[in-house]
Amino acid sequence: MYKRCLPTVGGKQQGIALISVLLVVAVLVAITTRLLEDHNLVVHHHRATFEQNQALQYAYGAEALARQVLFEDHKSSDPKIDHLGEPWAKQLPPFELDDIGYMETQVRDLNGCLNLNALASNDEVVLKRTLKRLKRMLRELQIDEALADNARDWVDRDSKVQGFGAEDNSYLGKYPPYRTPNSKISHVSELYLLDIAKPEQVKELLPFVCLLPFADNKINVNTANTLTLATLDDGIGVGSAEAITMTERAYTSVTDFVRDHPEFSAVADDLTVSSDHFGLHVQAVVGEGSVTMYSHLARNKTDGRVTVLQRDFAKLFRSSLTIEASTEAE
Repeated sequence: MYKRCLPTVGGKQQGIALISVLLVVAVLVAITTRLLEDHNLVVHHHRATFEQNQALQYAYGAEALARQVLFEDHKSSDPKIDHLGEPWAKQLPPFELDDIGYMETQVRDLNGCLNLNALASNDEVVLKRTLKRLKRMLRELQIDEALADNARDWVDRDSKVQGFGAEDNSYLGKYPPYRTPNSKISHVSELYLLDIAKPEQVKELLPFVCLLPFADNKINVNTANTLTLATLDDGIGVGSAEAITMTERAYTSVTDFVRDHPEFSAVADDLTVSSDHFGLHVQAVVGEGSVTMYSHLARNKTDGRVTVLQRDFAKLFRSSLTIEASTEAE
């Protein structure tokens, strides 16, 4: 005969105790895991914030250095001459930051490009001359010349449509609607808002134009690029301008430049051999932190002191490292 084995009360209690212990352990493991995840998240956040702030300080340091270099350039050399052979204009390769990142800087002469704010000039001669030059530039870039009329209407003080331009009525029908500022352009992003502007065309135009805080445009013949020189007048071709930009230029006077290149005699009053406004592009990377900064620097003609007119943290600067990487990928 088989005897029926019944579980004892003590065995039940031991089973319940074991399950309770396992549940407590599981809860403790879950809590500990969550605490570790939160801790790691906090540590990562603090590290990222620290690296971002460190990158920002490196960018500010580059700006301070650029200001000092431009100041020293004014003091040590002839302050009436600026050219691409000077220290401020030399393109330096990206350099490492103590094995934790890298930084890259570029300085651009803003007196060597077409000032779009000259379209807001009260001088009709300056306005028409700038408009013609912009249209020539757009034509060479194979961009609709009507974009020049758009830019003129964007900055002029009236509400009258000029040429193929556009005023408030054209922009109020967009979504979201907006108006023309009827004042000087303060940021290049405004160009993307022009009535017929296409992003890819604006990007193509940006290297040849600039925004200065006044409605005038003296072009430094020592630093201007080929397209800027070629579009100064109908009598100047791209070939003539390219022959100039392919050689080292350090003219000490406009007279000397015109003597060597008489085709520029008609626009001699719009030329100069010195610069007062510069654009600094900085990209600093520290760990996971990255800062891209643009500074508009203005140098006093008298004492050489350099002040910051504008800082912009929009990522319009493209690193040469990125360019090399994309080229290799292709």
